[in-house]
Amino acid sequence: MKYEEAMEKLEEITQKLEEGNLPLEEALRNFEEGMNLISFCEKKLEEAEKKIEVLIKEKNKFRLKKWKTEESEEEEDKEIEKKKEQNLLFSKEEYHKARSLELLYTKFHLLPG
Repeated sequence: MKYEEAMEKLEEITQKLEEGNLPLEEALRNFEEGMNLISFCEKKLEEAEKKIEVLIKEKNKFRLKKWKTEESEEEEDKEIEKKKEQNLLFSKEEYHKARSLELLYTKFHLLPG
């Protein structure tokens, strides 16, 4: 499975859970699949980062640094500021994980209070 396919599937699962129409067993299966997809995506991102570091290391003779362009740094800064304003300082994957948990807890009255 490709990273993009996993992210699409994760979006679908999140939408299903957000709709709140799933029976408990199906919601739990979807949640478990979503957690597996999150792990898969995190692993793929780590692998890509390591590959970039290796390529830079080979090119710069052990001068290790992460790949960033000026444009990507500006975009990252804007995104961080936007997330700070919205109090959302976590990744898309973390958002989906948190949102899925929240939906399961809420739907099945597992939240305290």
